[in-house]
Amino acid sequence: MYCGNNKTACASQLQIANALLALLEEKPYSEISVSELCKKAGISRQTFYSLFSSMDNVIVYLLQNHGCYAPAAPEESASCLQALCREYCMYMIDQSDFIRTLVENHIIFLLYDSIYESLSACPCFFEDFSPSKRSYVANFLAGGFTSIAKNYVMEGQSADVEFLTSICLDLFEGRLLS
Repeated sequence: MYCGNNKTACASQLQIANALLALLEEKPYSEISVSELCKKAGISRQTFYSLFSSMDNVIVYLLQNHGCYAPAAPEESASCLQALCREYCMYMIDQSDFIRTLVENHIIFLLYDSIYESLSACPCFFEDFSPSKRSYVANFLAGGFTSIAKNYVMEGQSADVEFLTSICLDLFEGRLLS
């Protein structure tokens, strides 16, 4: 995926991403071809492949640039896990339409990848852990958060931040599994 700051290339990336979102309102992701996406975006296939390696990359671009979950440093009064859970639940509610699109199109795994990358890149995320342990924790949390997001969508997106945060904490702390 193109990560530079050439204004024309960045504008084309956004144009492609918006075209994909528009096509997703008309048909399932699995039925959209690169050719159709290029036509809708008004760009050539060559331009598409110079900016993205695949259509999945367009979704990753959207997650990273327009719907990214990025953990912040925990507040002094909250535990790291509690802060992560609350932040993620607020993100999930805020991005619920996009997450619903991912679920409906069976590409929710891209949200998992995005969360894992965000947690791994965050300097405040379990900073006292070894890199290996941080990787395990990031994978576990990304899987849990993605599953909770999928369930939230499938349950009609009606739960509030407090309920979702409570579920996350109860699950991650093992209180619901004993």
